Amino acid sequence: MPKKSDNLTVKCPCCEAVLTVHATSGEVLFTEKPKKKGLSFEDALQQVQREKDTADDRFRDAFAKEESRMKTVEDKFQEALKRKDELEEPIRPLDWD
Repeated sequence: MPKKSDNLTVKCPCCEAVLTVHATSGEVLFTEKPKKKGLSFEDALQQVQREKDTADDRFRDAFAKEESRMKTVEDKFQEALKRKDELEEPIRPLDWD
């Protein structure tokens, strides 16, 4: 049977540190900081490379979409230039007299 201890172990919900507290006085006896879940240098480098590749892909897609849009606008403009002679001249207000 485990012996009773006057200490309580509490895990902080904010920083996930483990505190050892004296049960009667409420004094913090020990603090164990959480272990860092850090990445190794190689993992961080790979993550940066993946993000760079993703950004490059998104840029290429946006550039292609913009080129396509500009081609459509240019086609509409050329069509309007062909039909400009079909339009009637608007009557100027000075010509009504």
